[in-house]
Amino acid sequence: MLLLALVLAPLAAALIVAFAHGGDDERAGAATWRLALLLALLIAGGSLAVLLGHGGTLAVPWWRIPGTNAIIHLRLASDGLSAWLAALVAWLMPVALLAARGEAGGRMREYAAALFAAEAAMLGALFARDLALFAFCYEAMLIPVVVVLALFGGYERRSAALWFVLMTMLGSVPMLIAVWAIAAETGTTAFNEAAAALRAGKLDAATLEWWFWAFALAFAVKIPLVPLHAWQARTYAELPAGAGVLVAGAMAKLGLYGFLAIVLPLFPALSREQAPLFLLLGTLGAVGGAVVAFAQEDAKRLIAYASLSHLGLTAAGVFSLQAAAIDGATVQMIAHGLSTAALFVLVGALEQRTQSPYLDDHGALARRAPWFATLLVLSVLATAALPGTANFAGEFLLLMGLWQRDPWWAAIAGLSVVLGAGYLLILVQKWCFGEAPEGRAEVSDLLPREVLAVVPLLLGALWFGFQPGLIARHAGADANALCEPARATQPAASATTSPSEERR
Repeated sequence: MLLLALVLAPLAAALIVAFAHGGDDERAGAATWRLALLLALLIAGGSLAVLLGHGGTLAVPWWRIPGTNAIIHLRLASDGLSAWLAALVAWLMPVALLAARGEAGGRMREYAAALFAAEAAMLGALFARDLALFAFCYEAMLIPVVVVLALFGGYERRSAALWFVLMTMLGSVPMLIAVWAIAAETGTTAFNEAAAALRAGKLDAATLEWWFWAFALAFAVKIPLVPLHAWQARTYAELPAGAGVLVAGAMAKLGLYGFLAIVLPLFPALSREQAPLFLLLGTLGAVGGAVVAFAQEDAKRLIAYASLSHLGLTAAGVFSLQAAAIDGATVQMIAHGLSTAALFVLVGALEQRTQSPYLDDHGALARRAPWFATLLVLSVLATAALPGTANFAGEFLLLMGLWQRDPWWAAIAGLSVVLGAGYLLILVQKWCFGEAPEGRAEVSDLLPREVLAVVPLLLGALWFGFQPGLIARHAGADANALCEPARATQPAASATTSPSEERR
């Protein structure tokens, strides 16, 4: 029952903050914010119990899918992978609220309620063990994000919201159809039972391939993988910092989770067969995203393309199907969530003060705002995978796995790491040590709540940098178990064997 309580708690929190304090003035907003922060911390504490293995399971019949014999169950469970990602979601929620305080003002009720609704949907997707329940939560998390984007976003928020809806929601429509088709064909939507039925070899290859691509499309859009990334830079540029913490830090990981928890176990042979394609798309995103990041003048767009690069490398590691890379993918998902959230908080704080996130509009912040500059440098070093940070451990394992598959893939994908240090250091050089533009007013330093939002993220990045095994031993082990059916298949040599492997 703990899992159900953890999923429903954010929904209850959304209702509480929506109705606990009336009025839209600043005083009511402050009271609502304090209440929301307390509730978010309580929910985050509950996620630790699941992380320690006390989540339990739940399987309650819900309703029958029309046109099939399948009954959707409220089926919840957790493993190491979902528990770690759920903890990431839950602990990023207080950070998002700390960042949102200056953005929402007296409209904190709407802002906090939408963030809690998004959190509930993300936790539901992570704990769901029924395909229909997963698809429902996977789609539901988009709605509150669109609400926040449309109400609190930047100047082009409506255009960004439209792109976000069109690409992410429509990208999931084939998955919804595939879930119905699987229910009609197999009579079940339970993860394990559906996987067993699909792997039994009784279904024709064309049908399986259609279902595979339906799920793969939904998850590739969410990460996003090239060429399905057109929504990302627009959305990140217009998102307020609080929502950006959840979207960039947590929501993007649901696409990777979908590949690991659903695509690989349900379609092992097709996953192995198509692995070179996804390896290529991930590598293109890793290197291409890093190159495009150099050309960005908007810091939020720079973060967007940095995320495209880092998550592209993670996706490439997943489809290498090597044990080291899978371990690295789980570490990198947590590490990227922490470091990207820190960058979003800092960029949002500066934008709130100056109404500009552009690189050339700021300078000399090391002198004018020392707290901001110090935390920005540390956040950039963590994102750039400085040895001793969790990002370094994750990227090292990812590249090791890619090397084990083919050294050429590792060499090419590794360029993204070198390029990443370049564009991130340019950000630091311009903002912290460059000359301040003429006529630019003094910038006030970070407030205590903004420091409080960033420091735990950096401490977490440092701690997991020295203790990556805490993640890999649990999340990595379970993720590798999910990949085992794909590894055990014997694909055609022409589809999966690299030139160097053929020579060997």
